[in-house]
Amino acid sequence: MKKLGMILIILSLLSSCKDETTYQMQILIKNETNSILTIKLFPKSDYLYVGLYDFSGIGGGFRETEFQLEIDSDIELYISGDVNKKPNVLVTEVFDSIHVIPFNENKTEMKFSPDTVIGYSKNLFNADTLWIYELQNFDLLTNFQKNPVESHAYIFIISEEGY
Repeated sequence: MKKLGMILIILSLLSSCKDETTYQMQILIKNETNSILTIKLFPKSDYLYVGLYDFSGIGGGFRETEFQLEIDSDIELYISGDVNKKPNVLVTEVFDSIHVIPFNENKTEMKFSPDTVIGYSKNLFNADTLWIYELQNFDLLTNFQKNPVESHAYIFIISEEGY
């Protein structure tokens, strides 16, 4: 009888631990050129910390403001807990400007800011710029449970056609 009671208690505890979904929005940049790109981010001062920037509004730490982006790869620039923002609005809130430098010396450095773009045909800060949208579902695992995440990913593509 005691074993049955213990089993019932354990089952009720396990069934009461529901997986709560986390919702997030990601801003990513993708390299579809034939050259490695150096990305230089200029975050607003609220996001800076000793040469690093806070890349997530929902926790996660800090990253370098300059990095290389390999061919056919992408990287998240920022993660937000607010899934209702437009990608260009979020970029404008977090960054003053973004510079992209191709390793190919024949290509021009690209500079993106809220009011201008140099060296590229589209500006990721503008409302009319097309972003690729993907809904991604995955689990963040911890020692005791899985944490489901629904991520609304917006991808800005740097391509050869955009030069």
